[in-house]
Amino acid sequence: MQSTPTTETSPLSPPAVPATAAPDALTGIRDFQRHTAPLLRPELARLAREGQSPSQLFITCADSRMVPNVITNSGPGELFTVRNIGNLVPPTADDSVFAAVEYAVDVLGVRHITVCGHSGCGAMQSLLHGAHRRDGRAGTPLTRWLRHGQDSLHRVRHTPARFHGRSPSTDPLERLCLTNVVQQLENLRAHPSVARRMDLGTIRLTGLYFELTTAQTYVWSPGNRGFVPVHPRADAA
Repeated sequence: MQSTPTTETSPLSPPAVPATAAPDALTGIRDFQRHTAPLLRPELARLAREGQSPSQLFITCADSRMVPNVITNSGPGELFTVRNIGNLVPPTADDSVFAAVEYAVDVLGVRHITVCGHSGCGAMQSLLHGAHRRDGRAGTPLTRWLRHGQDSLHRVRHTPARFHGRSPSTDPLERLCLTNVVQQLENLRAHPSVARRMDLGTIRLTGLYFELTTAQTYVWSPGNRGFVPVHPRADAA
């Protein structure tokens, strides 16, 4: 979710409409049918026959700038993806996210779960602005959803995440975006299906952070107590 400028009176205000309207969905679909579908058709036909068997559940933000298959260089059938505002895994039962995690772990048998946050997340900025406290107990669907991020707010005040080898960030939004990834990994560990597989040693959790301005991905390293950059393989051409 894209953050809005801090000068805005409301962090949840809609962005300005661009002067030139973007092409509608059918424009891209027509190009897909002409250029890409013929290339993908054999693989998609195989997946249709054999069913999906992804090895990874990938949880990330609904922000339009986040493109999981591009970041992970993956194709059809490789990622079972959950996207929501703020890449949150609610600490209390949320049927949508919990159902996806249960299905991925217990039915598909994924061996890896990734939580991927990103810089400039509008959900995290809205939390910093107290949007989750608006409108009292009732709230709106958005403000009620953001309440699932309150554990991240608490965590950033006491044990903020940071980049390994750097001084702690002075940017409160960046600190919260980083810390939120670590908190969602904690929330995942409490999920019954994930907890069972972790006890068996048959599943691995990974935290990623994508810095939009540099297109750099960082991975959470508990041993280093920080996020470290992911570098190309030394043998890559």
